[in-house]
Amino acid sequence: MKKLYSLIKATMTSDMDIFKIKQNKKNKSSNTFLILMVAFCFMFAIWTNVSALFEKMTPMGLQVYVLSMVVFLTAIMTIIEGIYKAGPLIFNSRDDNLLLSLPISRKMILFIRILKFYLFELLFNSLFMIPLIIAYIRWAYKIDANFFLTSFIMILFIPIIPIIISSIIGAITSSIASKFKYKNKVQIIISMVFLLFILFISFNFENIFEYLASNATNINDLISKIYYPAFVYSNLVINFNILELLKFIFINIGLFIIFIFGLSKFYFTINSRLKTITTVKKVKIKNLSIKSNSIIKTLIKKELNTFFNIPVFIINAGFGLVIFIVITILITIKFDSVLVFLTSPDGMNLSKDLIIRNTSLLIFLLISATAYMTSITNSVISLEGKNINILKSLPIKVKTILMSKICAGLCITTPVLLMGSIILFIKFKTNILDMFFLILLTILIPLVSHFIGLIINLKYPKLDFENSTEVVKQSMSSFIAVMIGVILLLITIFIITNIGTLINPTLILFFATIIYIVIDILLYLYI
Repeated sequence: MKKLYSLIKATMTSDMDIFKIKQNKKNKSSNTFLILMVAFCFMFAIWTNVSALFEKMTPMGLQVYVLSMVVFLTAIMTIIEGIYKAGPLIFNSRDDNLLLSLPISRKMILFIRILKFYLFELLFNSLFMIPLIIAYIRWAYKIDANFFLTSFIMILFIPIIPIIISSIIGAITSSIASKFKYKNKVQIIISMVFLLFILFISFNFENIFEYLASNATNINDLISKIYYPAFVYSNLVINFNILELLKFIFINIGLFIIFIFGLSKFYFTINSRLKTITTVKKVKIKNLSIKSNSIIKTLIKKELNTFFNIPVFIINAGFGLVIFIVITILITIKFDSVLVFLTSPDGMNLSKDLIIRNTSLLIFLLISATAYMTSITNSVISLEGKNINILKSLPIKVKTILMSKICAGLCITTPVLLMGSIILFIKFKTNILDMFFLILLTILIPLVSHFIGLIINLKYPKLDFENSTEVVKQSMSSFIAVMIGVILLLITIFIITNIGTLINPTLILFFATIIYIVIDILLYLYI
């Protein structure tokens, strides 16, 4: 038992850097407080929305249906989020080589992996389930000890089926990814899909809310048929039955054991494939030639490789570009629906006359929003880590190194912005002069964002990181850069909405181009 406890304790400290903030002894308590505050705010948001749903359902006597709906939605969220986490937590852990070299059975190692996954999903589920239980207490007709016992058991066992489903999907995707050279691309695609799903839910929350309220009975019947835990929870809350509760517990434990036994048959095969390096060799003995690139080109290539080889970097910095592409497609296909969002008080609350008569300014706002929300350079210095001294020792000018990072950022943002802008030019039949200025702005506006990000990262570098996630998501430079981007975007929207109908849009684009040229020159000189 002591051996098992030591093993669990050791594995829990590995691969979990994404869920913690790097702490010093001096600020340990403040960082813990910050994590708790973030969790509390999230749970408060869940409680607010669930309470609103209870308020609509209670007059009809259907508040118990909310329990099954939220349990089902939590399971869906757990599955989607679990697919993303199954890779680093189960199939590609950093301490695999160490554990496999110890005199420990492989099934025990797999059990520890799944247990670690379960504990994380238990915490994730609790962020939804605890606010749900608290909200139900406020609106329920009757609360007794059986309700709390049932709720406690549900919190413990509800994550099991989503974990099994997400692990199976994760095993399939990992197995497929393991056969290719670029193994992390699958993880990036899944993460992007997950974020787009969250974005879709947030934009359509009002419609989803109304649909759930008006079709509660039918939805509850459907959920009860396709998802057993949701049915059991709502049923036990109304009519508690200890035998039904024990049956639920044994079913989940049985499924968990069967899953671990089945996964153990091919788990280590997948793991060994993921750790192999796939190479493609082309050897030509005759006429051997060596190509050499310029210093700046080599440095840009290095920066691009850094970006595309770190999934969390792509997801965090590149998600704005994905949103830009999605919005461009939506405007092209369903402009009327986008127009409603842009002009509604619950949306961006822009003037309808401003948008319809000045589509060039709409494109300008989209370019600005994407550029300011896509801060790539706020992490590039920090990601050098301990290699920063090697880079500094090379016989290369500092200006060349810094400008290579700026150029790499432009290589990522400008092609996407340019492609989307051209599609919108065709959609709105933009005049040639506006097209010319907007094409220049697809370079100038991202250049401002890249300069600002680089300056901030030079001011607040984080070189002593354990995981790239600490740099990309949890560093001071990334936070400041994002906040400055939000402020600049709000200023841009304020200026456009106030002068857009008063001045010719072509003239606005001309002055914007001049202003951004000046700002870029000043930022370049400052660096």
